[in-house]
Amino acid sequence: MPSETKERRPARRKHHGVLLMALGAALMLLGAALLLTTPDVLQYALCAPADAQAGALEALAREAQEQMDSLADSLGAYAVAARAQGQALSADGGRSVTATVYAMGEGYFDAVHETLERGRLISAGDIQRAEHAIVLDSRAALTLLSGEEPVGQRVTLNGVRYEVAGVIRGGRRVGETDEYIAYVPVTAASADALPAQSLVCVARPISAVGSAILMEDTLSAWRGGGSFYSLGKLKLGAVMPLRWTLLFAGAAVLLALLRRMNAFAWGRVCRIHDALRTRYACDMLLPIAGSAALCLLGYGLLAGALWALAAFSIQPLLVFTEWIPEVIVELSSLESRFWALAGASAPAVRIVTREVCRLELGRGLLRWGLLAALLGLALHGIPWLNRTVEMPVLRKER
Repeated sequence: MPSETKERRPARRKHHGVLLMALGAALMLLGAALLLTTPDVLQYALCAPADAQAGALEALAREAQEQMDSLADSLGAYAVAARAQGQALSADGGRSVTATVYAMGEGYFDAVHETLERGRLISAGDIQRAEHAIVLDSRAALTLLSGEEPVGQRVTLNGVRYEVAGVIRGGRRVGETDEYIAYVPVTAASADALPAQSLVCVARPISAVGSAILMEDTLSAWRGGGSFYSLGKLKLGAVMPLRWTLLFAGAAVLLALLRRMNAFAWGRVCRIHDALRTRYACDMLLPIAGSAALCLLGYGLLAGALWALAAFSIQPLLVFTEWIPEVIVELSSLESRFWALAGASAPAVRIVTREVCRLELGRGLLRWGLLAALLGLALHGIPWLNRTVEMPVLRKER
């Protein structure tokens, strides 16, 4: 029995390793799905006006829009929107829901994609005329209006009647505290003193680095205390543990392939050496040339793979330019860069957006999945990498 138990332990350990790798793969796939569906936009979030007086929100949104207009040459689509969480939406018949309401400015749906199912989206004319138009998600429309045609119906928000202009694809969204969402013109919301918690400037960048730096500097100088996010950069930062794992795994695979390539090349040398005992060198020119070409091709492919691996390792430095100290060999420069990065990540107040919450959840799932997969791989083992490569031996002359 003891010997049988000892024999079962490796098999049981491998079984546990497979289960952990499967769990890790599932978590990483879920995290990757959240990251891939997060748009690569720039966001600057700041607190909405503390006083919910009529016109205060529109005044702040107009100032933010003017700042964004000054960056028009460096940005793609851009817009401003206020976010009001926990707002009560009700319809005739006593039906009501709690929703997050976005009071949006012009061009918002060009910067943030939503799938329209019925009716129309909020237009520039609605915003300019402060129309009481509202766009509901499909689940909110179904709950409030009981399956009736929603377009043209009226719902109540913050004590004011709004006409349903359209319906977008619904569903509970990661990053939202409420189950439902709705969109209204920022001018109408401001006139009705909608109590918003934050105002978000959102833009699609033209340049991955330049647009982000210019937008952050401009909006921070206009109104400090906000939180700036480059979601494309944050997504790259979220996958950095996975990239480092792939980098080390790629280096291990390259070393294993190099050992096998060396064994193959030396085997060809030994074969030609043995053949030259019974054949003239002039008769062996074609086999020698073929073997040399195969060896050159193999080493060339390995060199190309090494170059690709080096480019893969350097690529984040082109995005995270703030990581690079002014003088790499000076300790004081390294220290100042470290404290600059540490200070930038430790604000007393941070204002998050829906997309940032989604990204942070995806990052957590990806990292826990990677940890589980690596632990499972350690339990299971990698026989191919651990296999010893035997070098051919030249036959000695008798």
